[in-house]
Amino acid sequence: MEIIKIIGIGLIALIIIILLKQYKPEFAVYVSLIAGVLILMLAIDKLAGIISLLQSLANKASINTEFITLLIKLQGLHFYQNLLLVFVKMQVK
Repeated sequence: MEIIKIIGIGLIALIIIILLKQYKPEFAVYVSLIAGVLILMLAIDKLAGIISLLQSLANKASINTEFITLLIKLQGLHFYQNLLLVFVKMQVK
């Protein structure tokens, strides 16, 4: 059910952004930011569950939790870097 909410928010934001770009393009950025924050808030619960699962698996396998924390942070940085690359490529075109 969560995925339907996320898709709905994305589609509604897309329609609003397309309509706003014709008249007020500066507001389209705000709509996309708000939609991104709403989708992130919906995904936080799922991410918290995944992180707790990884930590419990690390405890069962006797892996240091600091190592798991470092891996999660590195994955976040990798995602952020890829996101920035996409934005830079969009600006270059």
